[in-house]
Order: sequence, then C-alpha cells, then structure tokens
Amino acid sequence: MTNTPGWASPGSSGSPEPGNGDSPDDTPRAPQPDTGDATPDPAAASDAAPGTPEAVNAPSAPENAGSDAATPPAGNWSRQQPPAGTWQASATPDVPGPALPTSLAEQSAPPAAPVPPQPGPGQGGWGQQWTPPPAPGPDHGGPRWGPQAPSYGPPPIGWAPVVPAAPRPGVVPLRPLDAGEILSGAFATFRAHWRTAMALVFGVAVLTEGINAVVNRYLIDDGRLDDLKNESDPTLGDIAHALGGSAGATFLVMLTSMIGGILTSGLLTVVVSRAVLGRSVTLRASWQEARPRLPQLIGLALLLPLALVAVIAVAVLPGALVAWSGSENGGVALASLGIMAATVVCVRQWVLWGLAAPALVLEKQGIRAAVKRSVKLVRGSWWRVVGVQLLVALVTGIVSLVIGLAFTAIANAVGNGNGGLFSTDGPADWPTVIITAVGGIIASALTLPVSASAISLLYVDQRIRREALDIDLARAANVPGYQAPATASDVRR
Repeated sequence: MTNTPGWASPGSSGSPEPGNGDSPDDTPRAPQPDTGDATPDPAAASDAAPGTPEAVNAPSAPENAGSDAATPPAGNWSRQQPPAGTWQASATPDVPGPALPTSLAEQSAPPAAPVPPQPGPGQGGWGQQWTPPPAPGPDHGGPRWGPQAPSYGPPPIGWAPVVPAAPRPGVVPLRPLDAGEILSGAFATFRAHWRTAMALVFGVAVLTEGINAVVNRYLIDDGRLDDLKNESDPTLGDIAHALGGSAGATFLVMLTSMIGGILTSGLLTVVVSRAVLGRSVTLRASWQEARPRLPQLIGLALLLPLALVAVIAVAVLPGALVAWSGSENGGVALASLGIMAATVVCVRQWVLWGLAAPALVLEKQGIRAAVKRSVKLVRGSWWRVVGVQLLVALVTGIVSLVIGLAFTAIANAVGNGNGGLFSTDGPADWPTVIITAVGGIIASALTLPVSASAISLLYVDQRIRREALDIDLARAANVPGYQAPATASDVRR
C-alpha cells in the first residue's frame, strides 16, 4: 500500500528495537513475518523484571487507542500506513472504528492542537475556565477555538422578535403609513418630479383661478351689504338677502376647488405610482397613461360636486317652501338647520369619495365602480383619513396664504385692493383681479401637487392595510430577497 500524503513512516519492521533489540536473556528469536501490525512481543514484556530499564521501556497494552498525542512514543513502526478507511471511521464521533494497536493508533491519529493553559488567579481573573472545543461534526470541519457564546436564560418580559425593516424603493416605505410619512412622501414626490407635476396641474390651476377671478369681479358685492349696515334692526331675511351674494360666490369657489382637486388627484396618480416604486416618469409618459381615463375623470370631477349640491338643495328645500309661503323668518331658520345638517352629510360623503380618482385611474374602473371602491377602502378608517386630509389642507393652506398675502400687497399698491368675499367697498378693478389671479395660479401650482399626491398615497396606504398591496409593490420594484414580514397581518387594520 502507498503512504498517506503528509504522514511519513518514521521506521520499518527491520530496524533495531530500542536498546539494540537485545532481550534480557539475549536469546535469538526466529524472524517474524512482516504483516504490517506492530504488535509488541509479550514474552519480552513478561520476562522483564519490575523496576528494570527494560521493564520501563517495554511497550504497554493499548489503553488509549486513537488518542491525540502529538509525538508518538518509541516502539515498533510498520512500513505500511493504516488504510484510509480506518482514519475516516475513527474521525467520525458517531461511528467508532476498529481498535488498533498502540503504535498504529498513534501513527494514524492526526496531531492534536495545542491545549491552551488554564488561567489562574493572576491570569485572566478568577472564575474563568477554559472550555474545550466541540468535536468535529457535519456542521463544521474541525474544532473551533475561541471564546464560547454566553448562554442566556429565558427572554425578558416584553421581548419580541425583531421585524426586518420594510423596503423603501421610492418615496415611502412599503408598509402601512402614518400621517407624517404620507405628508413627507407627498413633498418628496413633488421634489422628485416637480416639472412633471407642475406641468400637469398648471392648466387646472389656470382654469380654477380664472373662474375665481370672474367671481370676485362680478358676484362678490351687489350693494346688499351696504343696505344691511343702514338697517337698525335687520331681520333674518334681511341678513340672508345681504349675504346671499357673498355666500353664493363662496359656494362657487368651493365647487371649483373640488373639481380642481379631483382632476389633479387623477392626473398625478400616475406620477405617484411611479414615485412609490422609485421609478422616474416623464410628462409625456404620464399624460399618455392618464389621457384614456380623462373623460371618466372629468365626469367624476363634475358628478361628485353636483351630488353634494343636490344634498344641500334637498336640505334647504323645506325652509325655502316655508319662506315662500309667507313665514320668512321661520323659513330662514329651517333652511339654516337644513344647511347645517347637509354640511355634516356632505363632509362625510366627501371623505368617503375622496379616493375615487386614484381608483379610477389605476384600476381602470368606471365612475360608479370607482366611487364604490373608494367607499370600501375608507369605511372603517374615516377618522384617520379625514385627519390626514385636514393635516395636508392645513400645511398647503399656510403656503397658499403666504403667497396670497404677498400678491395682495402688490395688488393694493397697484389697484384699489377691493374684491374680498365680504367686501363693501365696491367691486375690484381689473389690475387687482389679474394680480390676485396670478398669485392664486402660482399658489395652486405649488400646493395642488402636494395635496393630490397625499390623496394618492392615502389610496396606496389603505390598500396596503386591507389588501397587502406592499407585497405586490415590492415584487414590482424588484426588491431583492423581499419577503413579507411575519407580523404583516397584525398591522393591517
């Protein structure tokens, strides 16, 4: 047989024994055949007297076969190495190999690693014990040295598994969002795609602010407020008659703002959907995707405000009939109660319908199906949705107010500065109307993208909470190695 590489045979069977191979009685013995087994001569061991050097040097019976001795003791060595299968079997802790004689076992055993000394009281501190390395097994090819991992007791109270952070390929993380993340995501979308966003909403801003300018020029003041100041004891009918013009103008401004908000929400839904996935989008691509849905979007923008107008008309109708029959004060009071009740209903329905535009554009649904879809997504989370919308309206309102005050100061310096909703100084002149309209267009071009992006992010958030949309979005964004967290169902409400 051939020698195992790295393990050279230190001697042969024909080499002399220690002490020149002389036995105590110096009797020549017959030569033994070379069988490859270095078995010590039992006669030589038995004839040696106790306490003599021969007895000390005589090989003893195998007591620790397969031990990790680094230097084999002197003894008989064979020319042949042990078979490869013997070492592999003895190296496996679960399958014991055949017992070998002492010399062969010491020859076939691999050199053991040096045992580090155990630290004493002055070496490493009291109580530190060295831990032997683990036996080699299928999980690791050899012993691992170094400090052992500390063993901990039961987990403390309040311990919970660590949930991996949600992926964030775009402007928001792919998980249920809070109000601050929706607002910051809306601003992040505007910063990343401000050219496309402002180009899409510019036409809507010009249309709505142009209507508001005409309303301020012709419908604000008709002399009724001056007549009200001259009345010493005005009745409810006089007050309603005097405020009718300004209230009508305010109502028209609110309707145009609703229409503009629905249109911009639908147009910017494509931009927000790309921003959530971390993808860029051009004006041409977003327009091509939104243009097929534009007729349905315009119909939705006109239908929802008209539905609110119908609710208000139904609530005001009994009071109007009472006033027309002759009881003007009673009719006005009944109409006021109807308006207050209708306002509550309109606010509730407007919030329920608030996600219809993103559903119409992204899910390619009709007007009726989009409205039902919005109601389904918002129901059960009405207060949360209205809270986010109020927060966005507050932030965008402050920005619009600052820009409007700047242009109002310019209008007062150039024109007559009139034209407020409850102004009694006469209608505004055209320079004031134009400068105010320019300020309104700039403010709308800056704030409409933010509010529309917030509506689209609310739509995404509600679908994540109810339908686990974050998993589909992560797959669409090609997030490497993403898996839904184990507690994903616990955070969906």
